Amino acid sequence: MNGSLPLEVYENLDSIFDRAEFVDGMPVPQINEAVREIFNSDQASSVPFAVTRAKMLAFTLQNIRIAINASGKFAGVVERDYLSNRYATSAIRFIQQERYNKIAREEFPDIYNRNITESEKGTSVAVLDLSHTCPDWERILTLGVTGLLQLAEDKYNKNPSVFNESVLIAYRAFRDFIVRFAGIAGKHGRSDLAGILSGLARHAPQTLHEALQLSILYFHVQEIEGEWVRSFGLFDRQFLPFFEEDMLCGRLTEESAEDLLIHYFSFFHAESKGKDAGTATCFGGLLPGNDTEDGCNKLTYLAWQAFRKLGNPTPKFSLRVNPYTPDEILDFAAQCIQEGQNSMVFANEPLIRKAFLQQGKDRHDLANFVPIGCYEPAIMGKELSCTMTCDYNLAKPAELIFDDKTFTPTSFEEVEKYYFELLCSTLTDVMSRAVEYEKMWNKVNPSPILSGTMKECMERDLDVSEYGTKYATSGVMCAGLATAVDSLMAIKTMVFDRKMLSFDELRQILANDWQGHEELQLFAGKRPPKWGCGNPEADRIGKKICDTAADLINNTSNAKGGRYQMGLWSIYFCLIFGQSMKATADGRHAGTTVSKNSGCTAGCD
Repeated sequence: MNGSLPLEVYENLDSIFDRAEFVDGMPVPQINEAVREIFNSDQASSVPFAVTRAKMLAFTLQNIRIAINASGKFAGVVERDYLSNRYATSAIRFIQQERYNKIAREEFPDIYNRNITESEKGTSVAVLDLSHTCPDWERILTLGVTGLLQLAEDKYNKNPSVFNESVLIAYRAFRDFIVRFAGIAGKHGRSDLAGILSGLARHAPQTLHEALQLSILYFHVQEIEGEWVRSFGLFDRQFLPFFEEDMLCGRLTEESAEDLLIHYFSFFHAESKGKDAGTATCFGGLLPGNDTEDGCNKLTYLAWQAFRKLGNPTPKFSLRVNPYTPDEILDFAAQCIQEGQNSMVFANEPLIRKAFLQQGKDRHDLANFVPIGCYEPAIMGKELSCTMTCDYNLAKPAELIFDDKTFTPTSFEEVEKYYFELLCSTLTDVMSRAVEYEKMWNKVNPSPILSGTMKECMERDLDVSEYGTKYATSGVMCAGLATAVDSLMAIKTMVFDRKMLSFDELRQILANDWQGHEELQLFAGKRPPKWGCGNPEADRIGKKICDTAADLINNTSNAKGGRYQMGLWSIYFCLIFGQSMKATADGRHAGTTVSKNSGCTAGCD
């Protein structure tokens, strides 16, 4: 363990959820039963679902069991449903999923069944992506819960719409949730936390400690509402004013500020146990209205020092890299990697800005881009990104060309042409399925807490589920690029260049998963040109695949008033897709993984 803090301090922070004693609130089964009753009663009375959603959230925040850690610097221990390792709000999520499945099956039966079929074949998956969201952290920290609540009250008084009513209910409950924490902090002798929490229930945060505490509580509330928080925004820029004021007034020293950050990051590491993804926390980047000054500051250094000392994978640090990124920060990041701390994402800022401009985003919004989820860039506070609306297997058309028994090509050009026909038809199909699913969001998951942070949503009286954000994009994640290229190059090499066998003979060999043809399989896996090794022909095919997919995806409209956008990454879908695929011409066995992200096939670089 690096750093000067005793090891037992870190262990104590790491186990705050495991050791929590919940004495205030209702047990999980009772909450779920009551939330279900609210839903059933409102449905029978034809109450708008957005209002019901806010009422279910409000009841949960009023009654969910919470705890105060005896030694931690932050409040925010909320009881989980340990069966799902999520919050003790199973009913909210179950109702969400029930409505999703019911609407999909009843209103889109053909699409629902086709989605299952194409998923089982390893071709593609279309979903209603509720996960990849980032609130407007700047507005949350600047206005506080009281400021956001005041906006909601003003809006409702002028226009008592369903949307404004839902936001008002949700933010009143959020304020009361903070008051609950203040109360139990006082009961447990934590006057320090009680004072911070009571202050947050009356005004916007004024100190770094208050701002960090508010971010923890907002995180809980949005996730209880039903949307995973997949970015903590621009950490060093957002929290800098609080840090600088604390330093100026003598409330903090650099040492005490670093200690506060260690407790803060440890809290989220403990909170994230059992979840399947980390939460991106972004640093640096060009400042608004300034193309020559990077935003790294003293708080950046302190946060990265805390990250290095802790050595935890969560939260996941992201660094926006540009020509003006300080060398000291890049060196520090490199040292972390050398020490095995690889939970970092580096965002190529000039390239991302270029992509945003090509997508039609306003130049003055680009300073607020953050990696959301794994590493997908989006505009904080302005964009509903939904980056995994579709998952697509680029390698699948290279398998499908053999399924068509009438296809007996006499040249590689015919094979290449057919691959791209299949690519375009299957890509179009998955996006058309996703368009219908996207129409369900408002029926499935109105999001008043998240919407209340979004400037355009509040101005337009539109929930994020009604696509009230300035930008509403949908991501198509494309996996298996190298497998696709390598398979096509293997066909070209073995069937047409060297004439080692016919296309029909290769078709039969693949149907038998290379059995009895192990030498040919070894040749196919190692000898033909491979993607990512600088071979001009392989690179030509790979570039054509990417260009064709991107041109189709990026020019297809979604159901939100925006467009789809291409992502070239795979996470675990390289395994999921591969498990459902037959053998491919690049020597790959049936059921084995396809290539990862945009890189080479494993062992072929």
